[in-house]
Amino acid sequence: MVRKYARVPVVSSPLGINSVDFNGSPISGVRMDVFQAYGDIPILLQKFINDKDNEAWKQITYKIDYIYSNLNYALRGLNSETDFSNKVQSQVRSGKKLLFKPNIVNPIVIDFKTHGEGPAAKIVTEWTLIAALMRWFHDNLHISYHQMAIGEGSTSTFVSSSFLSKAENKKITTEAIIEGRSGDFFGGWGFFFVRKYLAERHPASHEDDPMKGYEESVEGRFIPPGRTQGLLMVYDLNKLHDGTNRGRAVRVPGGTVFKEITLNKIIAGGDPQDNQDLSDYPGCVLINVPKTKLHDQDLITNAIKNLGIGLYPTQKYSWYTAVPSLKEKLPHSPWVLEMDPDTNLPFRDENGKYVAINTDGLSGVQSDLIRAVQNQGVLMIHIVDGLNITNVSHNANSLATRVPEGYVWSSLDCVALDLFCARYCFKTVPMDQARKLQDENRWPTEFIHHSPEAHISGKNIVTQSGLDSPLFRYDLYRFAEKRGVGQQKYYVVGWDTLTRTPMASVQGHLGRIHNTKFIELITDNMYYNLNTILQDFQKGIFSYAKASDQLTGTSLFKELIDTFDENFDGVIDYDEKGRGDETASLAIQAYALDLFVTQAYGDLRMGFTQNSLSLKYSNVNWNRQGHDFMRESALKGGLGQAYLLSKSEDVKADLFISGMSYGNGMWPSWQTVVYIRNTNTIYGSQSPQNISLGSLYGNIFQYADKVLHAGTYTGSISQDTFDASDIEYGNKVPDPGSGYHTSPPESINKYFQAVSKGAAPLGFTFFVPIGYGRLEGVKIPNVEETNDPAKILTVQFRFEW
Repeated sequence: MVRKYARVPVVSSPLGINSVDFNGSPISGVRMDVFQAYGDIPILLQKFINDKDNEAWKQITYKIDYIYSNLNYALRGLNSETDFSNKVQSQVRSGKKLLFKPNIVNPIVIDFKTHGEGPAAKIVTEWTLIAALMRWFHDNLHISYHQMAIGEGSTSTFVSSSFLSKAENKKITTEAIIEGRSGDFFGGWGFFFVRKYLAERHPASHEDDPMKGYEESVEGRFIPPGRTQGLLMVYDLNKLHDGTNRGRAVRVPGGTVFKEITLNKIIAGGDPQDNQDLSDYPGCVLINVPKTKLHDQDLITNAIKNLGIGLYPTQKYSWYTAVPSLKEKLPHSPWVLEMDPDTNLPFRDENGKYVAINTDGLSGVQSDLIRAVQNQGVLMIHIVDGLNITNVSHNANSLATRVPEGYVWSSLDCVALDLFCARYCFKTVPMDQARKLQDENRWPTEFIHHSPEAHISGKNIVTQSGLDSPLFRYDLYRFAEKRGVGQQKYYVVGWDTLTRTPMASVQGHLGRIHNTKFIELITDNMYYNLNTILQDFQKGIFSYAKASDQLTGTSLFKELIDTFDENFDGVIDYDEKGRGDETASLAIQAYALDLFVTQAYGDLRMGFTQNSLSLKYSNVNWNRQGHDFMRESALKGGLGQAYLLSKSEDVKADLFISGMSYGNGMWPSWQTVVYIRNTNTIYGSQSPQNISLGSLYGNIFQYADKVLHAGTYTGSISQDTFDASDIEYGNKVPDPGSGYHTSPPESINKYFQAVSKGAAPLGFTFFVPIGYGRLEGVKIPNVEETNDPAKILTVQFRFEW
């Protein structure tokens, strides 16, 4: 193909005179100012909602305008290379919907109480980008808003709907949560504001009002795509049987995990043998808009995962049909434990070994889905929200961190695009230096990054900068290419608006061209996920384990190798995850989420159940059945904890090894890591003055005080009082229905002070393992140490948790 976008075919680069890349799948992008695009939007939106501040809304629209104006560089560049616009227009004219698929893994972007930034704001595709994209396709490809739709298969929509409906005492549909507004209720993602922006930027002569379809979302009224003339609809792709049959089983070419997959007919189209079904479900052109994130079970979330997990309907691929949530039926690792649905525990054979099946894991799950969609003739355009990349965690928690990078990338090939984005994240070494290091070390790639390594210094383990690459240990892109999902070879075109220079790639490396010089564009951020730190920073983790063994007498390195290295090559890759604890972990989380939305005080029940079961089943001595299927999860979590403790600004004496310290670049002993991880789960702290309300103890304390003691210390939000002797598990516990039950931060300390002055203790006993009943030598009220595995990490009220 003749290149139409890059104007300088030959450049001087760090590797000498080179041609810019021109073979493979084209990737077109733009680099822009992140603050102009996204900065302060949650604050501005809060002002608009709460104060009706029109100036704040005007500033939001200016930011969307800025994104919109710069999208031309990415999308026109891609169109120049692929002529996708003619294909899109032709298919839309045939009746297919232009379906935008963002990544809304958790929809609580707008906090339903304050209307400020919600806990999921860092981890989802920004609604402002969707607004700019919809306008771009409308204005440039002349596609009516009524020929468009939003579709999402979030694992959290059903749970969020149940939770918010309970909190608001009215039905909040899953579609309304995607809208972010339901009447006078605000909370969720924000598509209502996409509509508002599009309506205000809409030519008066056009009749395709983007506000039409909103009322259908609020009501949860489903209209098949073929019958939505005059409406811009929101579709919950998880719903297959909500009064209508929306699912269709389709074949998977060369399927390895599944031979057929049930897809929502909004994606797959109707039954080819049923003309009415085809008319109702004409199919779609899929605009895949992922958010680049570092993933808790994989390398990154990007174009492949947003489809390869996000299009599996939750109603089909979850165990808990009352409140489908986490798609637990999808293998998240090669080994999948066989679970007993009655006990939520894995089966064991007659020898006590866990029963597990071997699969192609996440690589197979994702490849199967995309091949199934491709086989239905679905045209896909992938547009990556890389303006902010989510680092450290992909979940809605305080660890998730925004990293401003400023890119939007587009491609027709999800494999090429994801490989390119991964290479960008994990490259901090210039190409000439990296190529030399690759040759010297016989590394499989020159895309390497700086990462921490641990070295012994006296009695301490100190951090030094080393070099590594998770791409040494990751196989999805090769696997997906072999399956026919896409190809790994790519070339880049685009525009850097910050320097007003074109972007290109040389031998796969991203850069910009100034005159005839190729200048690399390299991140200065260190990307990793705490849950996959064993694979992400393997050289550094191995060095810590070996240093710990040498200094403190542990056998951590051997434990890691024995637990995870299945092929005995001394390397633990992303497909070597142990016995399949992900399956059990998802089962525990799903069970806890069921409690959250179905039980009185479900938020407290959920927090206690999820964390106590995860900890109980990590140690054979802490449960009556002698299970340890969460041991691998605890081991990986401990490695992340060790790294976090080494990064602490405060230097502290190690709790177990005399003369050893941690913090300010020094690593703790493994003994200290295990203790702190366990006490963090039980108490949220190692100090009795700082016990967290979100810890196991904090959940129990709040429940006991609110339910059994009329909120003496926490401030009861229920007017009901009742006899604890009448309470049974899940029954006769009035719940004020507020969703999350908040308490003053000083509640626990207030209780401790009252007990120390002679007040009667609350009516509960929390049983913990030996050695965990005291913090800093202080016995914690209502806590009893035990070595009875039947009691450990349970609570005795006049009933038992």
